[in-house]
Amino acid sequence: MPKFKHEGIELNYEIEGEGTPFLYLHGLGDNLSFVFETFQKPQGVKLIALDQRGHGRSEHDYKLMSFEKLADDAMALMNYLSIPTFFVGGLSMGAGVALNLAIHNTNRVLGLILIRASSTDEPMKEDVRNWFDTVSRYLPEDNGKQLFKKDPIFLSIQEVYPRAVSTFTRYFDDESSVKYPKKFVDMPNDTPIRSKEELKNISIPVLILSNKYDFIHPLEYSLFYKDNMKNVTYFELTSKTVNSSKHVSELNTAISNFIAENKRA
Repeated sequence: MPKFKHEGIELNYEIEGEGTPFLYLHGLGDNLSFVFETFQKPQGVKLIALDQRGHGRSEHDYKLMSFEKLADDAMALMNYLSIPTFFVGGLSMGAGVALNLAIHNTNRVLGLILIRASSTDEPMKEDVRNWFDTVSRYLPEDNGKQLFKKDPIFLSIQEVYPRAVSTFTRYFDDESSVKYPKKFVDMPNDTPIRSKEELKNISIPVLILSNKYDFIHPLEYSLFYKDNMKNVTYFELTSKTVNSSKHVSELNTAISNFIAENKRA
């Protein structure tokens, strides 16, 4: 996989296809493989994915991680690739990074895609932040997964949002999560915007995708952006807990249609 350096940090990326550039950013604790596994790009789209710092095969300098820092990394990649204009989107944390990038680079972004946003002008919910904080403390331990499963926080995850159990436990098998556990503290406590007033800077087309029954990505967060942004297309996806394959199919269709409609605008 190709790499480039930004601020002395080596960052891993991958490109697939030719056509309209679409930078698709993964969520917290994930990597760029998520992009190619979940989005079947249509012809005429150049799909660009980045292992964000401290994720996948990308390095990290152990300094405070933030939405602004990750957005700066993503913009540096597009500059490195000499891509003047592009669509940008992301899932969860990636949605926040895409939003931060779009706010500060409005002349470069053709359209913005926010999928199951995990924060607004406020950090993640306190319960969720506690979940991630607990995981971060056990990740460096040799028997961290076993210790985590014995913690009362693990039981609360099972009770409140059992679907998240596999997400949190797989971090212990992910080399970058074990190596850079502090990201699970930094990012849940940060916000992609400081106030909803910043959203007024965005006049480009925006696609917002949400779903119900998701404690980590509450429907109310997506509605916050829907209600405070202009030029919005909003679609509520079938929840993964209801029908996973339908969820992915609807996501693919919505993104593909949004890019097709707005690249001609």
